[in-house]
Amino acid sequence: MIATPTVLAGPHPAAVYAAYLANALRPKTRFASVIGSYGWGGKTLEQLSSLLGNLKVEIISPVIIKGHPKKDDFDALDGLADAIMDKHKDIETT
Repeated sequence: MIATPTVLAGPHPAAVYAAYLANALRPKTRFASVIGSYGWGGKTLEQLSSLLGNLKVEIISPVIIKGHPKKDDFDALDGLADAIMDKHKDIETT
């Protein structure tokens, strides 16, 4: 999971570094997702996705929020948390 605001139309440099490092180290992980926010647009999701190309993970639907989060955005975050929980429950049963 990578969470980042958009800075100058892309992910925050710390998130870029984290994605780059994860891509280089290839940790044993099965799932990935992105939580992002932006004010006027950007390519955060596309840039982070391209940085994670070496990871063989299932991508859980990202949550990208424009501006101050609203009720629908919090509902989307709750849905992402539920999806993560369901994925981990599936691992336990196999």
